[in-house]
Amino acid sequence: MKKIKFKCWVEDEGEKFYGPGPHQLIKSIQKEGSLSKAAGQMKMSYKKAWDLVQRLNNKSEEPWVILKKGGQHGGGAEITPHAIKAMQEYEKLQHKISELLEQQEGFIEVLK
Repeated sequence: MKKIKFKCWVEDEGEKFYGPGPHQLIKSIQKEGSLSKAAGQMKMSYKKAWDLVQRLNNKSEEPWVILKKGGQHGGGAEITPHAIKAMQEYEKLQHKISELLEQQEGFIEVLK
């Protein structure tokens, strides 16, 4: 069965800023409370995940993730209300795009 697929991301000055990968990482950080655990779940290196979080934090007016240094009780990571709002808006956009693509039955019919 043919289906239209579409990937959506936000660019900042021609560079990818936020899309499916960063979205999943932020969701995993929210769930796990840890950047290293979130990176591991995504089979992403800690360095890549750290760089991604730093890019989100540095290129936004408000931070997305607060990283807590390790210590006796370990470190951790916490997403901010700004990140939660951005995730919600991205998911709404994804839902709208999915609805629009589902309405394109005519195009799929032509491709049969």
